[in-house]
Amino acid sequence: MLIRFWVEGYRCFSQRTEIDLTDKKNYKFGVECVRGDFLDKMVVLGGNNAGKTSFGFAMTDIVSTAGGFTKDIGQRNARCFLNKGSGTDRATFHYELTHKGSVITYEYSKSAPDTLVSESLTVDRNVVFRYDLTDGSQPYFDHETLRSAGTIVPDGGKSVILTVAERNRPDVDTAVWTVYSFARHSLYYMAMWRMDVHIGIIGEQDDAERYLVRNGMVDEFRTFLRDVGSIDLDLVSEDGRLAVSTANGTLPFSETVSRGTMILCRLFCWIRRCRERDALIFFDDFDDMFHYRTAENAIRYIISSNRAQCIFVTHNTGLVSNDFLRPDCCFIMDGGTLNSFASLTDKDIRRGHNLEKMLRGGEFDRHVG
Repeated sequence: MLIRFWVEGYRCFSQRTEIDLTDKKNYKFGVECVRGDFLDKMVVLGGNNAGKTSFGFAMTDIVSTAGGFTKDIGQRNARCFLNKGSGTDRATFHYELTHKGSVITYEYSKSAPDTLVSESLTVDRNVVFRYDLTDGSQPYFDHETLRSAGTIVPDGGKSVILTVAERNRPDVDTAVWTVYSFARHSLYYMAMWRMDVHIGIIGEQDDAERYLVRNGMVDEFRTFLRDVGSIDLDLVSEDGRLAVSTANGTLPFSETVSRGTMILCRLFCWIRRCRERDALIFFDDFDDMFHYRTAENAIRYIISSNRAQCIFVTHNTGLVSNDFLRPDCCFIMDGGTLNSFASLTDKDIRRGHNLEKMLRGGEFDRHVG
């Protein structure tokens, strides 16, 4: 699990911006949103231009750096990569993962989307490797741990994690494999109508209809539409795609249904792909075209059925509810900071409190910024 992440010098983040998933409070409700001692399912709100999408790009930068995916949806534009106001010459990404009781820390800096200037990996503060190409120091490698990888010479291109993983698959209990697996299984997803926007899991464009038909999920998806969206359609497969069956024949699914229903189709596919993964799924504006009840039902469904850690970005304040979330799992991004509701008030929040009413009433405003 990811337990802490921070980024600095990247896009709009002139100073360190952090999310601490160890900051779990002692609420007796919303237990399905935490796993052990860590936050597992979270909602992030914030005004327009607050940096929510950039933070999602930052959290999933590891997908390309250590996972080898190269999909570009705008996050790799070299002109936008470094923060211009801070005068920094690098963007730094810091990940802390927990694996079998150990804390694995992976940190790297880049001067451009594809140019590494430093990289390090530690396990419980024991260094596995470390280098900085700008300070003249000699790279350090724990050759006992990395003995199967052979000689490694950092050159600012491919990361050491990716190099080791591609040369010889590490043992699943090693720190290198933990980081590589997290990178390969994590996902950034932004809801769109006509096309899928994602980073990770698969390299190609998503074809949700063919995925459902190929994997025999048509009936399961029909149930999902009914339970989550209150949409009752008689769905069948037709030439490898979805069709809507009517009394007078069939109609092509994608040309018949609403934009929101089409997004539900793609969302369902990503949920099914990722439900058993030990990784991070960043859902950016996932409910942009959803009815408020559909958005709530979708979050409830994902919380109850998905093993992956999930962050949901939304402008829908109705989604912050103690009925299925909790104050330490609801965050506000503002002024380059990310804070949970629980940390923004001195009030003892109970399950009966209306979080949306408190939010709209300014309860969480006074300490922001």
